[in-house]
Amino acid sequence: SDNIAAAYLFPLSHSKNYTTTLNKSNRPIRWRWVAREPMECMSYALRIRSLVISKDVPVSESWSDWTKLKEVKGLDIEDSNSYIFPKNKVVEEGSDVSFCCIGKKGENISALRFGDRTETSQRRMVFTVNNVSLSKPGGTIVHCEGSELWTLTFVTRPPGEPKDLSCETEDNVTLNCAWQPGSEDNLAGKHSVEFILSDRSNGTTYCHQQPSKNSCSFKIGHQTTYDLRLTAKNALGYKHTYLSFDVAHRVHPAPPFELSVFARSATAIELYWKRKHNLELLCQIKSHHPDGKVDLHNISYSTKSYTVSGLQPYTEYTFQVRCGASQHFWKWSKWSESVTERTKESAPSGHLDVWRSMSPGLDSCTITVFWRPSPSFHANGKIKTYEIFWEMLGEYPMSKEVPAPDNSTMLFLDNCSGNITVLAKNSVNSSPPSVIVISAASENDHAWEINTHTSKEDSVNNTEAGIYISWEPQSQFDGYIIDWCNHPRVQPCDFQWKKFGRNQSSALITSDAFRPGVQYSFRVYGSHGNTASLLEKKAKYLKELKPEGIPELHVDTVNSRFLTLTWDYDHLNESHRGFIRGYCVFVKDKYGNCMLEGSEKLIIQDGVVICKYTIEEPAKKTLTVKDPGLNKEYWFEVLAFSTSLPNITDDLIKGTAPHIKKVTTPSDESWVFQVILLLVVISVMLLICLCFWRSGCVRNCCCPKIPHPSVTPIQVFQMYPKTLLAPSDFLPNNIIVEEHKLQPCGCEEKHYYYNQGLCAEMPAVETCIFQNVTYFTDGSNGYQSLSTQEAERQKPELALASYKPLQCFPSLSDPADLNYVSQKDMLFPGVMRGDQADPVDCQKQSVYRSQQALGSESSSPDTSEETIDILS
Repeated sequence: SDNIAAAYLFPLSHSKNYTTTLNKSNRPIRWRWVAREPMECMSYALRIRSLVISKDVPVSESWSDWTKLKEVKGLDIEDSNSYIFPKNKVVEEGSDVSFCCIGKKGENISALRFGDRTETSQRRMVFTVNNVSLSKPGGTIVHCEGSELWTLTFVTRPPGEPKDLSCETEDNVTLNCAWQPGSEDNLAGKHSVEFILSDRSNGTTYCHQQPSKNSCSFKIGHQTTYDLRLTAKNALGYKHTYLSFDVAHRVHPAPPFELSVFARSATAIELYWKRKHNLELLCQIKSHHPDGKVDLHNISYSTKSYTVSGLQPYTEYTFQVRCGASQHFWKWSKWSESVTERTKESAPSGHLDVWRSMSPGLDSCTITVFWRPSPSFHANGKIKTYEIFWEMLGEYPMSKEVPAPDNSTMLFLDNCSGNITVLAKNSVNSSPPSVIVISAASENDHAWEINTHTSKEDSVNNTEAGIYISWEPQSQFDGYIIDWCNHPRVQPCDFQWKKFGRNQSSALITSDAFRPGVQYSFRVYGSHGNTASLLEKKAKYLKELKPEGIPELHVDTVNSRFLTLTWDYDHLNESHRGFIRGYCVFVKDKYGNCMLEGSEKLIIQDGVVICKYTIEEPAKKTLTVKDPGLNKEYWFEVLAFSTSLPNITDDLIKGTAPHIKKVTTPSDESWVFQVILLLVVISVMLLICLCFWRSGCVRNCCCPKIPHPSVTPIQVFQMYPKTLLAPSDFLPNNIIVEEHKLQPCGCEEKHYYYNQGLCAEMPAVETCIFQNVTYFTDGSNGYQSLSTQEAERQKPELALASYKPLQCFPSLSDPADLNYVSQKDMLFPGVMRGDQADPVDCQKQSVYRSQQALGSESSSPDTSEETIDILS
């Protein structure tokens, strides 16, 4: 059978039953319980009975009698003091806690505050807080308002099992143990979790620690093995963790210190360090490269120095050292403090990446040479200068130095054919030469480049930061080169180039400098060895944008049959934000009902009809609008387009923008023909009047007059006899024949003078002299006419019908009276022309001997004969 005890515990105001099963031992029975409410707040009474459960005895008859009540008096019966319970109690998070406030006699509790405020008006107050939350490190204040009663309540959790218990030694003298708390402790001071480290093998306790210090150190002594227990404990309970180990397997050395370095060569650095304890250790060296690469060097013997080799010249390295036990290795020490050292310089290795840009002239050539480090190039020191050597065809080798960090130079040469070499130089030596060979074919490439059409390609295969370039591969080249400018609108333009293999025929050129709406020019070269030939030129955009700027529109012809529009727009300008592919001409009539022939009709808001002409030839900048009609007003707008056609603008709809051209066709064109006819008639009349006024000039312009020489009569002073003068009385060339001639279209009279023979028949002394004709203008060759001005002022009334040498002499009855006068030594002491010469009737001839021509003393005399007909 089973024995069961029942207790009846009740305060004076209410009661409750508790039941438990008893064991069959003869030991005294202890029954402990914790009341929900503080037992000090009220009086309790207790009684107990037992029950024997047997199959043969009914349950109702098996209970024993109740014992006498055992009463426990509460503090609520006192009147002299005030109380609050429980005081400074530690409770578990999430539990229900009951509080009791008892005021002294005549004192009522108005409210109790535990986070929230609970009101009352009793001398004794009991209240319960359900599901309490974690307290602050110093606990939660409980206050009974109406009195000065208050206390603290500490709400926390049971301790968690400690984690990561570890013990080690760095010198085989002191053992250092550390751990991590199993749970977070929200309390501080004596109510926080306490950690106790002890040895289960001998019961020794090594340390008591608060959670703020999760470690413990103690001397090792002669013991080499340990069986440790770590206990986490607070008012709500405790948890254990265990660790067993051999001290010889738990050696963790101290990190090396006072690390120093020394650069021995361009590829080696030596390190030195010190150790804290004299232990048998192996060490490890870590070297950091500038590019982030890390190398580890293991030293399998105990030492305090090491030489790190295989390093790059003139490169900065950072070193650290750590050590561990050489026997029963457990783990490395911490890294030492870092130290940095640079290796020494050496000659540059690898070739520079070299390229050029040529600008041939008529008698010279400008070459801009560019260079940059190639992937295989290593400066191995600080580059001080770049040496440029060139040997052009037919010229002596020359060189120049360019200081670093410049990466280009210009060469002004007589021709572009030759070799150019570039070397980088540091304080040790120079790099291997990088050579560009510019052949005559390359030079001709640039002459061809000037005339080469630049292909304009769209941006279909481009990316957000890259421009797609493709080219036609050719088998004779072993690679390809593309060059361009990152900033084509400024100088310097940040010239760039990129090289590709022989099997590549396309590339995506990327640059952070590329911007939408900027035209970039690319040149594709085929390379063979050190020579290169231009293959293609391309113009591309990262992304084409809508063109800016509006063409300037002109209206050349306006009538009812057609309108002629022209506009000015530089469609080849590289500053455009996209390739200009054509133009759209929008036309709106005044009433919004455009019906022009050959146009596309666009209907916009409110039923307004706009005419649209699309011209897909950017070089074509004219448009003829057919049949615009009479007396109609049109508004014109021309817009250039790139990738997409433009839309109708508000400027055209409103017609207020200055670039909108407004044109009104004439109402009637008959007056135009009348005006033209009137202008033609007036012009013809003016021409007739002008011709009449200047008829002489016009006649001489159209039919120049044949020269008509006239004989100038000469009157000789009466002192001479009425015969021919003696030869000694005349000087050659002083007796002249004068011709009046009108110049063609000049209408100006000029005088030509002829030396003629002399004859005389007059009442007084009147003599005519004739000679061979020699033309000379007045004053042109220094010859003189008659000595008197009267001979210049008066003109003879003789007409010259023909020109024959000395055909006849008039009014001479006897040829014997005609004496030939030589022109040598002829002198006129005084010659005056008569008022009027008598008519001369030439009937006979006389033979005339030739004379020397005027104006040339060295010319031989002309022996030909000439005849002169003299007609009255």
